[in-house]
Amino acid sequence: METGQILAVVGQQLQWSEQQGAAVRMLFEAMGAMKTEMAEDKEEMKMMVQEVRDSVTLIDAECDQMQTAVRLRSNELTKHRFKDSDMKFKEMVGKYRRMIWSRLKEHFSVAKYSHIRRIDFDDAIDFVRNFQPEDYI
Repeated sequence: METGQILAVVGQQLQWSEQQGAAVRMLFEAMGAMKTEMAEDKEEMKMMVQEVRDSVTLIDAECDQMQTAVRLRSNELTKHRFKDSDMKFKEMVGKYRRMIWSRLKEHFSVAKYSHIRRIDFDDAIDFVRNFQPEDYI
């Protein structure tokens, strides 16, 4: 093989290598752009999921649990302050119950307790269970 032919073959190989390099570079850049786009989409999706979670309110079963907690807490508070036989017992149970509901809605900035967000349910139950009327007098 002559030198001219060898140079032509090497030149052809070099050209193919350059074309392959350019194709690999384009592929690499496209993959980088896809990665960036996917990361942005992931963040956007996280924000959307959080928005949904923040807007979902209590389900019926949670509302029932909340009512039970308020009923138990109002009875408990009254028993510590009055005897069951006292004429004011039922009146005071109602007073404490209304106070708990009122302060609960105020604390969570809702018009109805059923509008409390699901993600706040545990905090709301804790609020009821630890409610002390003296904190609001």
